[in-house]
Amino acid sequence: MRKRVRIPKPVSVPMLINRGLRNADLELRERMFVEALSGGWATTEHFDNLADMRDCLLLAAAHKDDQPIIDMCKAVGIALRNIRDRYDRLQRMGTAGDELTTLRLFVDVYRDFWLRQPVSLYESACDALGRARAMGTTACAVEVAR
Repeated sequence: MRKRVRIPKPVSVPMLINRGLRNADLELRERMFVEALSGGWATTEHFDNLADMRDCLLLAAAHKDDQPIIDMCKAVGIALRNIRDRYDRLQRMGTAGDELTTLRLFVDVYRDFWLRQPVSLYESACDALGRARAMGTTACAVEVAR
């Protein structure tokens, strides 16, 4: 009779602990990216952080085949493209109206999604985003592939 060998699975801390206890100010910073756009004092760094959040969430949602989250990411992508186009024309970063509502809702959805996921999924999505950016592409390629 063969002796069974147990191979342990990698364990990661739940995102609830990682985001809630270890990084208590993370949610506040994410919300401030949107409020900076709303208040007219946003920089390209605020925009880039929102774009990274959106792309990372899109990659994770595509991995889990979560269509409502993918649809939200597409809506945020439209808002971010509009903001970028306005910035190219006016050299001012800002938003209001439907775009602002969409971005505020996005931050809530982003938080809620990640609180229900393992840290390993977040790390994997961030790694994939890093590889995509290193190749000069973004998560928008996921949208095209769908």
